Amino acid sequence: MTLHWSWQKANVAASLWCIAVGVAMMALWLSQPVDLAERHPFLFGMKFNAALAFTVIGAALLLATRGFQHLPVLMMVPVFVYGVLALSQHLFGIDAGIDTLLHTPLVDIGTSLPGRIAPNTALCFMLMSLAVGLRAAQGKSSVVQVALGFATFIIAAAALIGYAIALDFAHDWIRFTRMSFQSASCFVALSIAIVFVGTEQTGYHRLTLAAVLGLLTYLILLAMSYYELARYEAAFGISFSTNSNDPRSTLSSLVLISGMLYGALIVHLYVSSRRARRMAADLAESRGQLGAIIDNAVDGIITIDERGTILSVNPACMRIFGYAPEEMTGRNIKMLMPEPYHSAHDGYLSNYHRTGEAKVIGIGREAEGRRKDGSIFALDLAIARLELAGGIIYSGIVRDISERKANEQALIEANAELEEFAYRTSHDLRSPIASSMGLLTISRDMLEDGELTALGQTLQRMEKNFSRLDHLIQNIITITRNRLMDEDDQAIALHALVSDAIEALSHLEDFKRIRIENHVPKELTIVSKPSKFQVIVGNMLSNAVKYHDPKEAAPAIDVRAFRYAGRMRLWVEDNGLGVPPASRHLLFKMFKRLHPNRSFGSGLGLYILRKSVEALGGTALYEARDKGSRFIIELPDGELP
Repeated sequence: MTLHWSWQKANVAASLWCIAVGVAMMALWLSQPVDLAERHPFLFGMKFNAALAFTVIGAALLLATRGFQHLPVLMMVPVFVYGVLALSQHLFGIDAGIDTLLHTPLVDIGTSLPGRIAPNTALCFMLMSLAVGLRAAQGKSSVVQVALGFATFIIAAAALIGYAIALDFAHDWIRFTRMSFQSASCFVALSIAIVFVGTEQTGYHRLTLAAVLGLLTYLILLAMSYYELARYEAAFGISFSTNSNDPRSTLSSLVLISGMLYGALIVHLYVSSRRARRMAADLAESRGQLGAIIDNAVDGIITIDERGTILSVNPACMRIFGYAPEEMTGRNIKMLMPEPYHSAHDGYLSNYHRTGEAKVIGIGREAEGRRKDGSIFALDLAIARLELAGGIIYSGIVRDISERKANEQALIEANAELEEFAYRTSHDLRSPIASSMGLLTISRDMLEDGELTALGQTLQRMEKNFSRLDHLIQNIITITRNRLMDEDDQAIALHALVSDAIEALSHLEDFKRIRIENHVPKELTIVSKPSKFQVIVGNMLSNAVKYHDPKEAAPAIDVRAFRYAGRMRLWVEDNGLGVPPASRHLLFKMFKRLHPNRSFGSGLGLYILRKSVEALGGTALYEARDKGSRFIIELPDGELP
């Protein structure tokens, strides 16, 4: 973008130069300084008409640069016609009446006819007006425009060089009618703008064009030099040849040889530049591919120097550590390390440089990182030592493994829970079965002895054992179903679901003496999985009913729900037995019965409650009250897709 803008500025500069020279020359002619013209006639080399034409061309090119199309094209029509008429006057020996149409010179500056421009000037006006008109009409560069600019540059540059080396024919195609120094400079500026601005659209490289321009200009000057030598030989009867049979003189031979060497050099530079461009393109492609790989890598990639200063980071580092790239580069790598790594890092680097003993470099290990917010996380770290021409750097690859570590910990905890679950389940399943088998033997003896009253009591004990067994099996089924069942989210009316759950508990002992109030707003809904939500509400209510205080004159349970901070909060509050402070850490654990003398459940109710809530992305909480308990669940307040 910067290079493109610099060439556009060159375009504007060429336009302003032509306008400035044209306006200055018209003002000079209109002021009619006779004495100045007699003393310094070269200052008036650009004719009034030519000055006006340069002003128009400069303005047209400036308008074309600003995006205008039709107006610059119209402005170039009279300039082209002027060039055609001026050249025709030289070719056909006519007077078209254009030389003094706008201004009659009051002083003779040594030209063939007052106000008449040179044929090379007229030709360049024709070429440049066509080039500028095409640039405005097409809005971009083209091969035709470049060719027109080439021809203009060669003619004008040869004229300028001719002034410098006193080669008259370079600017004076017809005696006493020469392209002025001012005109040549304007044509050079315009042709450079036409040839080099927007050249990338034509598929040519600017260096190639410059080399070809230089070579062609040199060859034209060489041909003009030969022609000038021939004119001198014819005019003065002299010969620059040492041998009449050899048409080449020593001077001309040197010029020819230098031209050949210059051409060979241009060809060599052209071939070398193409090779260099191919190598640069291949290198840029390779760097682009490598950069794309690094920028899109999932793992963080960091390079540091021998002092531990961060040289570069890839975008993944920003995601892993939370710092922007500019916040990390230039700072010591230990900013990303917690203690004790933070304090020990510089000493480790110093020890490695001194002894060569590597503890991490080339090995890799698990370590800890520190994020911008100060949080510590686990990471995999692999460091490589790279020896480059500019010195030694270290490249590190970091991977955030905090999620993996959390999953491993969760797996360990799950395995521990599974082992405990298997042990306690087998024990609790075997206990009522073994007891019932013993009672069954006793019942058979009582039946044979006719002890029917005692038999009835024994059968009741057996029934209680089988009820406990059935309750445990139902809880195991519930746990398994909650883990395995795949269920879609649905809109759930909370008030109705709570009412149904209360009705389902009506068979429990002492249910009728407990006041249960459903305060959930009837319009309140939540998007969740219905079966899991029913298990949650059922366990919360059954737990409150089972552990009500039998000594309480007015046992009560209140159910409330409301939205809070973008989440749904549901709580069940009672004035029951509560949870002893010493036992609260056992809440939501498997097989933990906090009031074993009050209820003979399996101890899985609150565990099932917690697991069901976590499966829905929520949390289960407990709050002790002055009298009783409050169990709370918080769930995401989802919406249906």
